Amino acid sequence: MARQDVAPTDGKAGIDAGATPPGFAHLHLHTEYSLLDGGNRIDRLIARVKELGMSSVAITDHGNMHGAVAFATTAKAAGIKPILGVEAYVAPGDRRDRTATGVQDGGWHLVLLAENNTGWANLKYLCSEAYLTGFYYKPRIDRALLEKHGSGLIAINGHLGSEIAHHLMHYEQTRDEAAWAKAVDVAKWHAAAFADEGTGPRFFIELQHHVPEQNAINPHLIR
Repeated sequence: MARQDVAPTDGKAGIDAGATPPGFAHLHLHTEYSLLDGGNRIDRLIARVKELGMSSVAITDHGNMHGAVAFATTAKAAGIKPILGVEAYVAPGDRRDRTATGVQDGGWHLVLLAENNTGWANLKYLCSEAYLTGFYYKPRIDRALLEKHGSGLIAINGHLGSEIAHHLMHYEQTRDEAAWAKAVDVAKWHAAAFADEGTGPRFFIELQHHVPEQNAINPHLIR
């Protein structure tokens, strides 16, 4: 579940094709459709994925699936399995509440991937509702929507912007046991909301090692 924000295209930078772990696929990845954040052009991304010997890849742009059609078409033409997803913004309360202030205004980050056609239909519905009924700073969904339209979706807690990470960072800074308990409660909620539907667990913890804050909470995420 590594994140690749820019796909090298000169054949020299990045991981050598022979070093790609068997079965590895990027499941948290931004493209040009993640404004001010993603640098991957879809055609170059797919070319690089193929060059590295990967058989599948996901795109999870921030709050939208504007690149889904181009991504799926380009990937299939290259013999790459496209995994459709989004990095959703989950409102801290009701998505229709426009009175919140603070860093959570845009919502907690949560990566969602379509596991099957049901998941794809739910992904489209969630993204539409985020814009139609939940837009406030960002297109937002909420827990109520996830409980009703989470079938067929795989969820990955989203790096330092996730609700779990927020509480773990507070715990790391203060050793406040209430913050630790809250992080555990949030993880349990997600595990229940994305319970096994016959194909295995559908909620996963993402580990990154890009910044000191992330490294500080990784041991807690592993626990």
